[in-house]
Amino acid sequence: MEKETLETIAQRLDQLEKTVAELSQKLSSVVEKVATDIPMGPEARAKMRGAEALKNSKREAHITEKILDELFEKLGIPPDFDPGTIEELHESMRQHGIRAEDNEFSRAIIEEREK
Repeated sequence: MEKETLETIAQRLDQLEKTVAELSQKLSSVVEKVATDIPMGPEARAKMRGAEALKNSKREAHITEKILDELFEKLGIPPDFDPGTIEELHESMRQHGIRAEDNEFSRAIIEEREK
């Protein structure tokens, strides 16, 4: 059941990302139409696009943070949970006898990384 829940959440997050991308594209189109009516040089137009992209990025980050907070709450993960670094995770796995070399998927990742 947990796997189904995670898959469902992943699907919903994927759909949300697509929706946000579509809305962002539509908004950019509207801004472009409005901006073409206002006489401005390429530098001013580039600054305006940069500001809009930054605003969208902050908004998307806030939405993502809210979704992750809700997901963690549903999964019973406390808000102050610190997952640590990847190096700490690898060390903990080694201490518990888990070897990446024993896992086919991990071996493939290691092989690709070494290329």
